[in-house]
Amino acid sequence: MSVYSLVCPTIGCYQNYQCDPDFQNKIIAVAYVKKSAPLTSVDKGNPLSWQTALLQRYMDGDGYLVFNTSGDKPKPDTATTTGRGMQNTKVLAKTHTLNYMDQQGVVLSNVEFYNDILGSSQNYDFYYFTPNRIWDASGSYVTVIGDPVITGELNTYMMAEVVVTWVSKVNALPYEFDTDQYLEGMYYSITPTSPMTTSWSITTAGGAYASFTSWIVSLVYGIDDSSVIDSSHTFSAGGSALVLNDLGVVLDPTTGAPTFTAPVEGEYTFDVVVQNESGCIFGSIPVTVTVTP
Repeated sequence: MSVYSLVCPTIGCYQNYQCDPDFQNKIIAVAYVKKSAPLTSVDKGNPLSWQTALLQRYMDGDGYLVFNTSGDKPKPDTATTTGRGMQNTKVLAKTHTLNYMDQQGVVLSNVEFYNDILGSSQNYDFYYFTPNRIWDASGSYVTVIGDPVITGELNTYMMAEVVVTWVSKVNALPYEFDTDQYLEGMYYSITPTSPMTTSWSITTAGGAYASFTSWIVSLVYGIDDSSVIDSSHTFSAGGSALVLNDLGVVLDPTTGAPTFTAPVEGEYTFDVVVQNESGCIFGSIPVTVTVTP
């Protein structure tokens, strides 16, 4: 037996300000957080806890953050039906649509991301950002369609066009948020320990690099706070496949110590790459290697 409330929801106050609040337009970032690892009321308590929680979900592989987008959210399409009693029209649910352009959505890993989330987007809570505000659309079930768009003009650059839709009777609520810091992103900074440099000399005999000491790896993000925990990270060699093949370079995944197998004489540049477990957060530093007989 269903029980229906006889009490209508309480309507909160409408506040009038002496001066109109001026909030800038434009969708400048979005976030997808797994419903299995939702943001809590404590996470949403203030601008710092919002940022820390989102970055930690990103680090742990429980969320995906897309920084520096260019988008809009037009007025939702509101369904209606015949009203009850003296009400002419009864309001049903709203279909919300958010559109954004993602210039980084055309690289391999991010094209794969939009391919993958196409069939699983309903498992994520959605948040979107305008200057100095975060809008909370969590609790709804979103559909995400992201496609690379290629035009016939050489004076433009490729972008992905992304459309996010969801159905909800209400609008997302906005909260104060420091988007200036947030849009700095999160990445690894890699520096060699003294006296090691990033210009190495080896011989064609190869083997371990005798002058290697260690790398200093730091997690860098915009907020002035150190509470995001770096769960784990690994080293690998990146760059041109031909260069890596000629150098025969392999990095120890834990320490980043390089070993060279039958390197070919010449001068090469490759990247020392650090990634977190999910591979979403990374950093790199170029190293020049001179191989002599």
